[in-house]
Amino acid sequence: MNRTLAVIASLALFATTAIAGDRSRDRDPVTASSPISFRLSLEASGSRFELKLSMGERHTMNTQIKSEQLGLDSGALGANGPLRFALAREPGRLDCAGDTASRVATGKCSFTPDAGFSGYLASRGIGTPSFEQSLDLALTGANKALVDALAEANYPKPSIDQLVALSALGTSPAYIADLARQGVRPDDLEDLIAFTALKIDASYAGAMLRAGLGEVRPHDLIQLKALDVSPDFLAGMKQAGLGNLSADDAVQLKAVGVTPAYVREIADLGYPNLPANKLVELRAVGVTGEDVRRARKIGIEKPSTEQLVQLHVLGH
Repeated sequence: MNRTLAVIASLALFATTAIAGDRSRDRDPVTASSPISFRLSLEASGSRFELKLSMGERHTMNTQIKSEQLGLDSGALGANGPLRFALAREPGRLDCAGDTASRVATGKCSFTPDAGFSGYLASRGIGTPSFEQSLDLALTGANKALVDALAEANYPKPSIDQLVALSALGTSPAYIADLARQGVRPDDLEDLIAFTALKIDASYAGAMLRAGLGEVRPHDLIQLKALDVSPDFLAGMKQAGLGNLSADDAVQLKAVGVTPAYVREIADLGYPNLPANKLVELRAVGVTGEDVRRARKIGIEKPSTEQLVQLHVLGH
């Protein structure tokens, strides 16, 4: 369904742009000679810093980092004065120096890609990252363990951009292994990105596989989770008299707003055991119990579902 896919795309875009920031197509690429400035502040929770990097007027990158990863404590911004910190990860090292005022630090940074990590990616057939890609990989926390886990699970070889997206969303070897233990393997890396963006964990995947929906494919799980279809929702539908649903039925019912209460309302008015597609049709145009009562007032004692749709659309 187009609406579902739009939800998935927006979630993935939101998650990745939290790291990638402004990526204007007409800007100059970031290189080793590009000046990098930073702004460091403490999140409201006090457990993580928010780091914003600026490279020119049209390129910014934002990420949230635990204080220990920068070698700082939560009180580091409390006193005005000079401040230095570094972020060292497998793809490279970011060194920053500046000054703190009013619990915000600003200054300049330099980034040094790790030649060993770049060579590792090249040796795995992923490619040699540019300076800018190495910076992306470092800020998102990309690592060899994730690349190895993808290969061991027989996923397609990731592009550098896909590796950045997976890392930005927090995809880990443990996450991939947990899904595998439930017998779940997304069909491709784009689906795995959607899985992580939607927080489809092993518990949810296993519950939905056991929920009586028949064959549930990985892409079905993406649509179900995007629309917040839960085992409780399915149990409520079954209690309302609507069982033996397919994954597609469940997606369509939730997409148009069919609830267990709606199923019971329609059944109580003389329409029990309607199939899912008929309930979807009624709810999609806004048919309610009031439409049934209006039909009876004009002499249609038992209107068909098609008549209910027509009467509602015509406003009778």
